[in-house]
Amino acid sequence: MAAKLLLCCVLQTMLLCCVNECSALDKQSTMLSREAFARAEVSISETARPLERALFAFYFTNGSRDAVIAELAKFQNNDGGFASCLESDTRWCGSSPLGAMKALGILTDLGVPASEPHVKAVIRYLLASFDDQHGMWHALPKEANTAPHASWWEVREDTGKCEVESPLFPTAALAGYLRNYAALLPPGFLKRITESSLTHLADAPVHMQMPDIESLIELVRLLPPGQSADAVRKLKSVLAVVVVQDPKQWSSYNVKPLTFVHSPQSPFYPEMEKAIGPNLDYIISTQKSDGGWGLTWSWEDRNPAAWKLAEKEWRGVVSLEDLKPDGSRK
Repeated sequence: MAAKLLLCCVLQTMLLCCVNECSALDKQSTMLSREAFARAEVSISETARPLERALFAFYFTNGSRDAVIAELAKFQNNDGGFASCLESDTRWCGSSPLGAMKALGILTDLGVPASEPHVKAVIRYLLASFDDQHGMWHALPKEANTAPHASWWEVREDTGKCEVESPLFPTAALAGYLRNYAALLPPGFLKRITESSLTHLADAPVHMQMPDIESLIELVRLLPPGQSADAVRKLKSVLAVVVVQDPKQWSSYNVKPLTFVHSPQSPFYPEMEKAIGPNLDYIISTQKSDGGWGLTWSWEDRNPAAWKLAEKEWRGVVSLEDLKPDGSRK
C-alpha cells in the first residue's frame, strides 16, 4: 500500500506532495522536495531542447499544446516525415519511421486530432515508407549512417537493418499510435499491423530486447481491454524475466521496475508493486547537483563531439521523463 500511495503522489501529482497527502503513507518515504523540483526545472530550462522545454511547460506550468506542436513541427521534413534526430542517439535529420514513431508518440499523448496538418503529413509519409512485402517499417534508411550515431543505429549493408530494428520495433508502437488516426489509413491496414504485432508477441520468447518491449507496451496501452488481454498476460511473463529488481544494478542501462510501469492503473503494476517504492527512492536520490539526472549509456568512444551534443539533449529528455506524471525510466 505504501508503494502504491507513493506512486500516486509522485507520478500522478508531478513529484510534488503536500503534507496532507503524504501523511497517508504507512512509513516515511523519500519524496522529491520542492527545492529539488525547482532545480530540475532550471536544469531543463537551461539545457534541454526547446521541444522538451515546451513539453515541461505543458505538463507543469499550463503551457499550451500548440506551443509543443510548434516545436515538434521544426523536426518535420518536406516529405511529411520527422527527423530521425528526434532520437538523439542518431544525428541524422532525414526522415525515418523512427522519427515518425517519436513524433506520433508525442502527438498521441497530446491528443492532437487527425485534422491537424502535421498529422496528415506524417501519415502520408508512413504509408509511403511502409515495407508492404514484410509488413513492417524499417527504423532507419542506410543514408542515416552518414551522420554520427550510436552503434545500435548502424544500418548494416547486408541486411538494411540496424541492431534494434525487428518486426516489432518500430512497427508495434506505430500500430498503437495510429489507432487515433485510423480514418486516415487504408481499410484493413491498421488491423493488419496490429494483428501482426500481437502474433509476433505471442510467438516470441520471454527474453525480449528493450525496444521490442517498449514498442509492444505502447501498442497494448492504446488497445481496447478486450483486445489486449492476451498480450498483457504475455508481457507480464516477459517483465517477470527482464526487469532488474536489484538496486545495485540500476546504475546500468537495463529494464527497471519503473521503466514500463507509469501509474498504479498500469496492468503491470501489481507484479512490480514491491519494487516501485525503492526504484522511486533511487531515482530521487540520484538527482545531480545541477538538477538533472545522468545517463546509463554512452557512445562517446565513437564520436566525442557528437556524443557531447546528444548527451546534453538526452539529459533534458531523461529529466522530463523522471518528472512527468506518466514518466518512464531506462
